[in-house]
Amino acid sequence: MSLIRIHFDGDITTNHQVSLRTLAKSLTHLQNSFDRAFLEIHYGKLWKYAKMKNEFYEESYFLVQAPKEGGYILDFLRENPMTKAILDRVAQALDNAVKESREQGLSQIEKISASHEIKIAQVKGNVLIPKKIDDIIKNPDKLVTKKYADRAITREIDQILSLIRDELNGDSSLELELSGTKSYKFDFNRTKAKQFHSTITKKQLGDPILYTAIISSLDRYNRKGKIEILETKKISNLFFYNEIFFEQAMPYFSKKESMKFIGSPLIEYGAFDPYAGDIYFIGVTK
Repeated sequence: MSLIRIHFDGDITTNHQVSLRTLAKSLTHLQNSFDRAFLEIHYGKLWKYAKMKNEFYEESYFLVQAPKEGGYILDFLRENPMTKAILDRVAQALDNAVKESREQGLSQIEKISASHEIKIAQVKGNVLIPKKIDDIIKNPDKLVTKKYADRAITREIDQILSLIRDELNGDSSLELELSGTKSYKFDFNRTKAKQFHSTITKKQLGDPILYTAIISSLDRYNRKGKIEILETKKISNLFFYNEIFFEQAMPYFSKKESMKFIGSPLIEYGAFDPYAGDIYFIGVTK
């Protein structure tokens, strides 16, 4: 039997109950993590904006059981090969992240703005030669050490753990049990939840890549935009270093023309989706 068990304890509970807000946030992101796992299993890989289709639901749902006392305990059950595979995949991603977080503790957050400035200078000085996107797909950046699904799954679990990190919830804990073909049990207090967050949100900029894209929107206030990468036919977020760099892109947006540019991919928790991942703009090229 495939089993999921969430167990909240401590100040986050009241008379063996949790608030609607706590439960809604927990179940939403728990389901999202399972959806990310299902999509990777179904397609063989996961990309940023992959969506669940209605026909996928029958194979991948879990049934909610009655809550139990002892803090607040809620089980979800289902028995089929896919649900076991989903739980195995989520548990694998979570287990690796938990082990890393215990080894690393609270790691120092890299300032992306400083890294971005360095990449711009390196490209300008020909220290770094941009690569074609097809080359990056075949031979990922050396900083890419994990599958994109690992980042996507753990990020959803991290959203649940924000409840444990929140000081408004006092001294609270969460235990998550996942049983597919094997059983895993993960327990988090505030310290462990903070270490987990520090590990899976670590950001780095990869080596520059050559892109061709159509700009679908630009936001001057936040200095970012959305583009369709013509090489992959996927939508990505594009971030600009300052107003001068933002202005380089404006003519292509106004004239609805494709733009050839150099950008550095945002690598988060050692993962990057080369098809639709976030990009930091370095400059227009020919």
